[in-house]
Order: sequence, then structure tokens, then C-alpha cells
Amino acid sequence: MEMRSLYPVSLPTERTEGDDKKTHEDWIKKNESCLNQNFGLISDKLYELELRMAMLETELERSAARERG
Repeated sequence: MEMRSLYPVSLPTERTEGDDKKTHEDWIKKNESCLNQNFGLISDKLYELELRMAMLETELERSAARERG
């Protein structure tokens, strides 16, 4: 299973001479938004995987119970 970031993130270090404060803050907010979206995707995938694991464990327990009796 391969996971890729859908939203690119480049973290700012310092404001360059040509950047005004507003432009720089907007850029930081955009990156924060991308990070939040990426973390949301990862969280959703983890939830999906946990659900699938729980379903597999339940099926495994049922199979073992059927074999025992």
C-alpha cells in the first residue's frame, strides 16, 4: 500500500527581503492548511485500517470457534 501526500508542503524558514508580511503570513497559512489536509488523509486511512483489522480479527475468532466445536 502506497500513501502519497496529496498536498505539497514547503515549510518557510524566514521571510525574504522581497516578501511583505501579509504575503508571508498567507504562505504560512496555506502550508498549514496543506499539512492539516495531509494529516486528515492519514487519520482517515489509519481509521480504515483499524476497522479492517478489527473485522479480520473477528472473522478469525469466528473461524477458530467453528473449528473447536
